[in-house]
Amino acid sequence: MGWRAGGAWGWLFLAATLCGYAAPAEGGQSQPPAGSALPALTEAAVEEARRLVQPTNDRRVDVLLEMLEQRGLSYSVEAFPGIGAEDDPRPEGRNVIVSFGEGTPEVIVGAHIDSRRLPSGELSDAMVDDGAGVVVLLHVADALRDVPLRRRVRIVFFDMEEIGLVGSRAFVASLDPAGVAAMVNVDVVGYGDTLLYGPQATSPDGSPAHLLQLACARRGMPCVGMRGMPPGDDRSFLQAGIPTVSLGVVTAEEVHRLWLFLHGDLPDDLRGPLAPEALRIIHTERDTAELLEPEAMTRAFHTVTDVVLDLAAAP
Repeated sequence: MGWRAGGAWGWLFLAATLCGYAAPAEGGQSQPPAGSALPALTEAAVEEARRLVQPTNDRRVDVLLEMLEQRGLSYSVEAFPGIGAEDDPRPEGRNVIVSFGEGTPEVIVGAHIDSRRLPSGELSDAMVDDGAGVVVLLHVADALRDVPLRRRVRIVFFDMEEIGLVGSRAFVASLDPAGVAAMVNVDVVGYGDTLLYGPQATSPDGSPAHLLQLACARRGMPCVGMRGMPPGDDRSFLQAGIPTVSLGVVTAEEVHRLWLFLHGDLPDDLRGPLAPEALRIIHTERDTAELLEPEAMTRAFHTVTDVVLDLAAAP
């Protein structure tokens, strides 16, 4: 989409003041992680996302399986009961898991594969929310396949997120929380120049949010923390006591608007006008592949890979 309004860095400065900004490391002296030589994504990544535009959520999952097979990536499928929701009445959902390494505690990184039904009865194309995130994790999987890992990393494509985090709740129910070091959630990463995340780290504590801050600093990337993010699959892990971080990519102006929307004490007549553009796009007919920007998806791809490698390298 590009810049939405002039003076975007002014918006970012104010948002950074409110939320905490990960600036480049002083002097640029910090050592890059193993993922520093990752390639940039191109329009081919947008075309990959287009393949997920399907008439049903089951078909979206089937296409994902085809994409994994074409990459030569092994996967498992975990079925779970649906909840009979009006928007998604399927009796069964499917989480798709790609695993690397064997050590514990493990690292989990996730994005959701399902789409929201529109008032017309058709599915949204769901490219910003969350086709771009699915494609980003496919590229993370490509980057991890030949890397020795101290800990197991599982990339999970969650189903039925849009009807109440049903897939991630089912997945977490099968876990021993003590066996999970952290969960990284990737949602709404289709366009924009600024990475936002939550919950933000308040100290250098080795949390996933702290490692994300370090990754942003190493890459000199604008990166703004929030006290919390809109509900996503990370909530299922957080409720189980598992450390989490959720990240998105939007424009600098939208970061400020989102902070006000989520944390500002706004009167009702201002909440609508101040809502960030992303919230006007997702779950609508506007959420199409024409909005996707390879540069934004690259920001998410590089950051997620860096954080996962750092988490997986911990003793």
